[in-house]
Amino acid sequence: MAKHDRTGRQHRQWLEEARKYQKRGDLEGMLSALLRLPPPLREELLPSGAALLRQSVRENHRRGSWRTLGTQAVHADAEPGLVERGAAPEEAWATYWPLVWAAGRARDWERARRLWRPLTDPARAHAPLLARAMEGWLSSEGSPSPELIAPALEHLPPVDPLLGIEPPSQRVSPPPPRSLEEVEGALLALCALEPFPVFASRAEAWARSSPAEVARAIWELAGQLAARELWLRAAEGKGHAALSEPASLLAWAVREGGAPETLSAPTSQALRVVAAGLGRTVVSRIEDAESLCTLAQAAALQPSAQPWVVQAVSGLRFEGAALPRALGLYQELLARSANAPLWARAFLAWCELNPEAPNAPRWLQEGLGRLVAMGASSLLSWLGGAVPSERKELIECVASTCAPDLVESWVEVCWEGASEELRRELSEAVRILLDRSRMKQGGRKLERLLHGARDMEDAARMLMEVEGAMEQVYSSMRLTGDGLRIWRRFAPRVLTFQVEFLEEAVRHASSDAEAWDVAVRYLEAHPGNTGHLEALRTMEVCGREALARRILERWLERRAPHVLALAEAVVAAGGMNTPCKYLHPVLEAFMRASSEQLPALHAPVVEQARALAHEHGYRLRKRGASRKKKAASTTARRASRSKKKPESSPPKAGSPEEGEESS
Repeated sequence: MAKHDRTGRQHRQWLEEARKYQKRGDLEGMLSALLRLPPPLREELLPSGAALLRQSVRENHRRGSWRTLGTQAVHADAEPGLVERGAAPEEAWATYWPLVWAAGRARDWERARRLWRPLTDPARAHAPLLARAMEGWLSSEGSPSPELIAPALEHLPPVDPLLGIEPPSQRVSPPPPRSLEEVEGALLALCALEPFPVFASRAEAWARSSPAEVARAIWELAGQLAARELWLRAAEGKGHAALSEPASLLAWAVREGGAPETLSAPTSQALRVVAAGLGRTVVSRIEDAESLCTLAQAAALQPSAQPWVVQAVSGLRFEGAALPRALGLYQELLARSANAPLWARAFLAWCELNPEAPNAPRWLQEGLGRLVAMGASSLLSWLGGAVPSERKELIECVASTCAPDLVESWVEVCWEGASEELRRELSEAVRILLDRSRMKQGGRKLERLLHGARDMEDAARMLMEVEGAMEQVYSSMRLTGDGLRIWRRFAPRVLTFQVEFLEEAVRHASSDAEAWDVAVRYLEAHPGNTGHLEALRTMEVCGREALARRILERWLERRAPHVLALAEAVVAAGGMNTPCKYLHPVLEAFMRASSEQLPALHAPVVEQARALAHEHGYRLRKRGASRKKKAASTTARRASRSKKKPESSPPKAGSPEEGEESS
């Protein structure tokens, strides 16, 4: 239940953020929050978000900002309503067109094909040759056959000089290298003659069409030139977006070239430059995450650089639009290295991106399995040094979404070396496992119940009838099967940490003596008023009223005749809505002690206790009229009177039945 409460709060926070950015006209901020919401909660802001996106796509297309269009293609692919909501078909088609090209230029072919689908029918109807050429370009991933492209090119109108369009100037472009000896000269000439984007695409084409040995040499030198370009741009103070092009080529060269040793140091240095350019440890923009993750994945291909890369990535936190890209990086790094901080950061990122997912992905669970097999030292190190809120979220998320046997092993291996506070938090994982067992057991019962429904209306009526009582039924359900096994495994260790465990122990106790033993153990760990009230309520709920009375007697015995302690007990009992049959004895003990206390206490807690006693009809008996003091003439008479004073019986507190007595 805690997981669902946290999910609801997170959804409300994202919705408020999206509304805030929508009022400011900040499209990127709005989409970052909007796309993290589940689809039903997006409806409120989709029309305004779609209008902002379509306008931005038009402006970026006119300026030729293809990198920004590539990011917007990701958004449109994740939520098609951002293109189509509130738009005429022609306007939606005009928006999809540059997004398809942006995804293709980024070599994101799967996304480009998905964005092309809404354009397929209108393109085939109005421009069949163009549709055929586009489909060939997409299906061949940028290398269509001339037979598909030529018919469309033949139908292009001739260049009209009156429009001011000049024919392209003739440029000398070096030919591709045919041997190892020609690689250096050809690539250096290409780098000097062409802009860097052209150089990158041409070098890639050369490598793909060359023999394997020549291709490796091309990738190696292209990677070195890309690293040089990245450092030059960084030295000139260009923005982080300007570093993405050389970073992408460098990473691509490392991968395609088989991770040559000569590119290991340049890649690690480039990763440092990009990470330093962020200026912070939180990455939320997809543009920043793309270059950083691409370089990190490439650098990790070198075994010597892996430890540093893992440590560097573990120190960063991704959020918002950067989360999907970060998860790809986490998955690739965890496949090569079992690292507790990296795994914890990956699990928290996945949980933030998928708050309602019932099961964690296989690669995260396998990563936890490897860490458990290695021992508790690395896991305890991260848990002990983590921010309390992150540690709590990780424990809840792992216990809610991982396989129960894996969670059991995780708690088991961490328990021995954990501090008392960490054990308390780990006990929450055991509670969640027990709740999952009950939900599974209750789900089977509900399935059997609905199996007898005559139709859908009858099933809906049954669900309405049982929905309100399901939580109470689950909480009081006796554990069976795996749930009972889990309880028996962890009961001795977790009993004192949560009252839910005391309830479980009492529910499974075979006798009053066994139930009393677990209650005494719980009270030794929680000797205060709250602990006694929790134990008392547990016995009452489990139908052991005799033990509830016994706990009440023990509680009062340890606090009488101290007025302040009894007053605190009264206030605690009233605050926890204790039934009157247990509250009234506490009130009576307090009033009796208060009447015997001279002089009377006036502490705030005492006044609160008296007010509560007054509400329940308890009054102090009025004392008899005080004897008039006579003038004491001798010391002996004063001493005699002081000796007689203790012989008078102390006043008694009246019960609600006796009422207030007059003097």
